Amino acid sequence: MSCLILLFCSSLAVEDISTSTNLSHRAADAERQIDETSRPLPQNSVENEDAYWFDHWQRSFTDSMDSTARKLDSFFAVEGSDAYKDARAEGRIRLGWEPRTRDMSELDLKFRVRVKLPALKDRVDLLLSDDDDYDDEDTINAVRDPGLPRKESTTIALRFKQSDDSPLSYRLGTGRRGQVYVKSRYRDTYPITENWSMLYDAEAYYYTRDQFGAELGASFQRVSESDHVFRFNNRYYYRDLTEDWMWRHEVQFLQPLTDDSAVIYNLFTEGFTKPANRLDQYYISARYRTNPHREWLFYEVEPFVLWLREEDFKPSYGLALRIEVYYGRYHL
Repeated sequence: MSCLILLFCSSLAVEDISTSTNLSHRAADAERQIDETSRPLPQNSVENEDAYWFDHWQRSFTDSMDSTARKLDSFFAVEGSDAYKDARAEGRIRLGWEPRTRDMSELDLKFRVRVKLPALKDRVDLLLSDDDDYDDEDTINAVRDPGLPRKESTTIALRFKQSDDSPLSYRLGTGRRGQVYVKSRYRDTYPITENWSMLYDAEAYYYTRDQFGAELGASFQRVSESDHVFRFNNRYYYRDLTEDWMWRHEVQFLQPLTDDSAVIYNLFTEGFTKPANRLDQYYISARYRTNPHREWLFYEVEPFVLWLREEDFKPSYGLALRIEVYYGRYHL
């Protein structure tokens, strides 16, 4: 359960996992005690043979990504330095099928890779992902920003930070159908009480075709003594290309079920300020998430109901099925 709780809480700070709150320390302490999530199996059991294949694949994939990271970092290494040998890659891959009424073919493939470059004193990361938005990655695919051109928006970028825990970062990369972009982001966490915290961020960016854009975000989160998590997310996007704002509000509640499973209840709304300040889409869902076999392997089942303006707000019923694999130290 601590692994599930930490993943849910740390998604508030996808880029900068470290925080100054007591909540993060509690989650980190719990994460160090998750031995039960990787339960060993009897040596001669049939189930163990399958588990060995899964483990072997995950270790081989991690080793392959680390080897690629070391080769990449060696280009930046100064003569006589072997710091590049400590280069590591971490990330996740998620494959999902999200059929719903009026659209039974909705497939979802998301990936995220981060490469630490010790030859550059860990001030530069290489980021590779399916898109450049870290704040809607847990929403269903049908509602991910129809107003922003992110289809086929594989992103690769270099992220610069003064130090590993610096709240200020800069990016230079390509994304949104091959556009070159620059981005600056400030992201930090403010502890309100022992149980409440707030994450806030602001960023500005420029794409060669989409032009200038900016985002503001604030999330309020409470973690109870029984590990129930309540979160209220708010985000605003400004788009220079259309000279309007997009707003998004989301309420989430995580309820632990067992040591390795939980349900996340979600209410999501989104709208635009032009041609008038109006609601564009909303949905409700209950996402069941579990990792019964390995701490790096997750399964999700999420029934949902979606209302879209383009469909005259007629309810669309769906069921999302996902499998998610982590490698490296991304989930720690």
